[in-house]
Amino acid sequence: MPTANAITQTVSMKTIMLLRHAESSHAGPGVKDFDRSLAEKGQQDAPRLGTFIRQANTMPGYIESSPAKRARQTTELLIDTAGIDSAKVHWNKDLYYGGARDYLSVIQHAPEEIDHILLIGHNPLLEETVSIFCNGEGRYTARMPTGALVCIEHPAIKWEQVKAGTARFQWMMIPKILNNLS
Repeated sequence: MPTANAITQTVSMKTIMLLRHAESSHAGPGVKDFDRSLAEKGQQDAPRLGTFIRQANTMPGYIESSPAKRARQTTELLIDTAGIDSAKVHWNKDLYYGGARDYLSVIQHAPEEIDHILLIGHNPLLEETVSIFCNGEGRYTARMPTGALVCIEHPAIKWEQVKAGTARFQWMMIPKILNNLS
């Protein structure tokens, strides 16, 4: 019969953090949505999120981000403040142009040696993704304002085992709370 220690060693928890980009500016004349940059508030919030990730000891081993300007800026400010190596960041247009199923696909194809990942993207895709993981189709788990960071866990051994309706919502942090704490 296996010991409790042996069972604990074989059961791993996959941690998925989903971050909606920080607050962006409104598109001016001739500016495409993809090229919208962070607003001043977003430029302040993204580093706070990086500090939170570092201080809460929730450092991801793999990051995949939308390459849209506001998501890219959020990612760069966050990793700089958190002290995350930029080699861990991968840019994926499907996190901007795709759908919630593309987010699921990214997760299912994450590197197996990593148990903690971070995806940075946009709404409504992120809210839909959280809903799909935690509830299945059609029921929203969380409303995510700009800069919202959600953490969900899954008892999968391999990323490909992460399926709709099988994850557990852990927590959500928003810039408004971080601002009140500083």
